[in-house]
Amino acid sequence: MKYQKILPSKNIQGIVDFFWDFEGDFSTSDIYHHSTTASINPKLAFQYRRGMKIVDGENSKELFTSGFQCQTKSFYNISASQKTGVFGICFKPYAISLLFNIPAWILTNQNIEISTLLGREGEILEDKMLACPHTDARIKLITGFIEDKLKKADNRQDNVVFSIDQILAHKGNINIPALAEEHFLSQRQFERRFKDLAGFSPKTFARIVRFEDCLTKTYNTKYSLTEISLLSGYYDQSHMIKDFKEFTGSIPRDIPFDANAIFV
Repeated sequence: MKYQKILPSKNIQGIVDFFWDFEGDFSTSDIYHHSTTASINPKLAFQYRRGMKIVDGENSKELFTSGFQCQTKSFYNISASQKTGVFGICFKPYAISLLFNIPAWILTNQNIEISTLLGREGEILEDKMLACPHTDARIKLITGFIEDKLKKADNRQDNVVFSIDQILAHKGNINIPALAEEHFLSQRQFERRFKDLAGFSPKTFARIVRFEDCLTKTYNTKYSLTEISLLSGYYDQSHMIKDFKEFTGSIPRDIPFDANAIFV
């Protein structure tokens, strides 16, 4: 199994967090399992070697060849039992709205095929991406596509983009009403514009940001759960566990921490 995480070029770092490439042959080994969690980041994935399935209990269905895994409060499982290859883009929270002029809240909690969202343009991009011979070619192609979209992006929401970045910088622990006041917006105006860009209300967005920071600490530290909850800004461990249950379906000790998780 191979997992590679690649940072984008400087000219698209304001819209893309990272690229990833994942390959594995599970036809002669244990089935690959990955549990997705709530996430503020929409992703675009291309299966250049199809093999991924979405698992719901004892039932499973093929994951689309190419499509968007949008920002979500929900969780589900992905598995592979054959040879598979996936290239993906992890976008900033506001990327889909800015690049494609679509209110983000319409797409929240959805997995959408690229042709459904982008029509013929999506079909053409998919064909080109699947024809690429290697990761570098895929990165070059998708970078050019994103650069072209950025030239046409609406910059009138810069103040809300700044607020989203502020919530990220503070790991979700920030005074939300103060952000609206800082930009001379009413709470109602601020929440509407925020939801258009990020797909969530500011409060829900901040909760998921805090949870994701907590999840990262759980992956990467040897702190106790109580210490992690306090470091992440929770009042106590019970409040942290409540978010874990809501956003993963599990409590922290039951989560299979996979360092090579393809959609993290």
